[in-house]
Amino acid sequence: MRIVIENLPKDASEEKIREALSRWGHVGQIKLITEGSAPAAIVEVDTPDLADSLVRHINGHFYEGRELAAWVPHW
Repeated sequence: MRIVIENLPKDASEEKIREALSRWGHVGQIKLITEGSAPAAIVEVDTPDLADSLVRHINGHFYEGRELAAWVPHW
């Protein structure tokens, strides 16, 4: 199961993302996408429940002055 997090700060890193998300559960592989105006990440998680929980905790919240967008892709 994956989630997508968009509008990350320019200095986002896999380590920072893992550290921030790990308090809610196990985070697997993280693919950081740095092309474009703001970095995004595709994050693997263990369960659909964890994915939904992370999206609820992240989407619309501000991190380092940026409003994050998070969603579960259906691809």
